[in-house]
Amino acid sequence: MIPNMKFYVISIVAIFAALGIGIYIGFTLDTQSFLVEQKDDIVGKLEESFDFLKSENQDLKLTIKEIEAKNDNYKHFIDSTYEEIIKDKLKGKKIAIIETKDDYMYSGIGQILEVAGANVVNVATITDKIMDKGTLKNIYNELNISVENSNLITNAANEIAKSIITGEESILVKKLEESRIMDLVGTIDEPIDYVIIAGGSVKEDRNRITLVDKTIVDVCKDMNKAVIGIEKLKANYSYMEAYKGFKISTVDNVDTTMGKVSLILAMEGRPGHYGIKQTAEELVPNLKLSVLE
Repeated sequence: MIPNMKFYVISIVAIFAALGIGIYIGFTLDTQSFLVEQKDDIVGKLEESFDFLKSENQDLKLTIKEIEAKNDNYKHFIDSTYEEIIKDKLKGKKIAIIETKDDYMYSGIGQILEVAGANVVNVATITDKIMDKGTLKNIYNELNISVENSNLITNAANEIAKSIITGEESILVKKLEESRIMDLVGTIDEPIDYVIIAGGSVKEDRNRITLVDKTIVDVCKDMNKAVIGIEKLKANYSYMEAYKGFKISTVDNVDTTMGKVSLILAMEGRPGHYGIKQTAEELVPNLKLSVLE
């Protein structure tokens, strides 16, 4: 019996199907072999890169240790010699430090000033209570002092600055101290030559800077008293930009040895903006410049 056409068609299809399956299986086996080879090659290259990075990391660690050792030597040298650099630079000067906010304390600055031959007459800290108009109004009423509501804060700051500069403590300032609007270390009993205004705060308060800090700076200028603005290196909110706007010298890292030296040299007669923050214009004062009287 002769096979019909359907048989031949099925046979041909089966043959081609078998060939296709065979080709697919062969291709798959070749691909798997290729992928394994590629995988091994990639792993090898990764291992080489890892070994290189490991070696480079060790070299960097050694370099860092060398740099740290050099920095320690520099720091030791600075700490051992800076007192000779500033010794007697401010001899006989009477200094007042006014902390315009109580977020950061600057009483430690007194030691470096004394090394420079200066006498820190007092350190005044203005607390947050100065922004309480109700408390201020009660104090003014108690003392029978007439002040417009819009001037309550600026008047208090003005009176504090004047009393400290002249060395004559007014009745209002005594009351402000009793009310803990101002804390005082030292006494207000002699005129001073130089005012250090210490800023920086935990939170931004531009209104306070305008009402308190600017008022104090303006009083110093009106009374022809030198004034310089300072703050610590890691002050959360910096006052340096505002102080530059007040046209006074600044030091933005006064809690570092470098900053302390800059403070003394600037106060000696080298006005400028010193430190490492964006507002600074020079790292330290240039000793080659003539001291301004």
